[in-house]
Amino acid sequence: MCYCKEQLEPVSRLFLSVVVTLFIYLVLMLDFKLTNFQWNFLIPAFSTFLLLLYYRVSDEFKDFKTDQQFFPDRPIPSGRLFLADLKVMLMGLSSFSLLFNFYFPSALKEFLLAFVFTVLMGKWFFMEKIISKNRLIAFITHAPVGFFLYWYTEIYLLNDLGVSWDLAEKCTLIAFIVLPGFTWEILRKTYLPQDEMPGYQIYSTMLGFKGSLAFGALWVVLTILNNFLMLGLFEFMDLLCTPLLLLNTALLVVILMHGLRPRLKNLKPIAEVYMALHLLIPIGFLIYKVVVQ
Repeated sequence: MCYCKEQLEPVSRLFLSVVVTLFIYLVLMLDFKLTNFQWNFLIPAFSTFLLLLYYRVSDEFKDFKTDQQFFPDRPIPSGRLFLADLKVMLMGLSSFSLLFNFYFPSALKEFLLAFVFTVLMGKWFFMEKIISKNRLIAFITHAPVGFFLYWYTEIYLLNDLGVSWDLAEKCTLIAFIVLPGFTWEILRKTYLPQDEMPGYQIYSTMLGFKGSLAFGALWVVLTILNNFLMLGLFEFMDLLCTPLLLLNTALLVVILMHGLRPRLKNLKPIAEVYMALHLLIPIGFLIYKVVVQ
């Protein structure tokens, strides 16, 4: 229980999986003018949830030595839980997720691809000496996991509904979901120089404080560009252009102000609010559109 509460946070991961899958499903409903709402979208949502749990648990093995040194109060380094317990959890998660998708095989190949990528992440892609010592390489190699997860989700829903999208529609919608998470990842590990822990590598130790903020801002700019592309492909969402542009612009201003006159240890809380609003605002709009269509 201590691990679930402090580290695993299954409720938040389940909520994320359901919300993201619902977003994709609502876009499908409006794009193809479907009127019969079905709860089948919960099937890929649950599969994604299981993979997110596997991803998080496998991180405990990768971060064991680092946590012992810098975060000794966490469940594993403190001795309240053992890695052997987590091995059993990983076996259970992998077995159940595979059985679940063999039972619901609408996108089995895509799920297996996402599953293999997630497992390889847990093994440092068998390049631990290279990846574990460089956070930027870790970011580049690990960041695509969202694309694998939501590619599976899209294909499952498309196959289940018997419709199809072009590659541009698939990719821009996935990018809309995952790009704000890249910004969050960078900003949460960008500290002021005096707050950095010697020996603990974060983005600001590699790029410098302002360089790391600029790296985070780059993903916001890419998010804005992708939003324009996506909204051009899905014209029924064009009213979202202004609120999304204002939201992203506001974050860019916050990043700039933080770089000039920092008042927080890092921008993680603000990035979390930004990431939530970037998805919840469109979902509220889409729900309204589905109800009134």
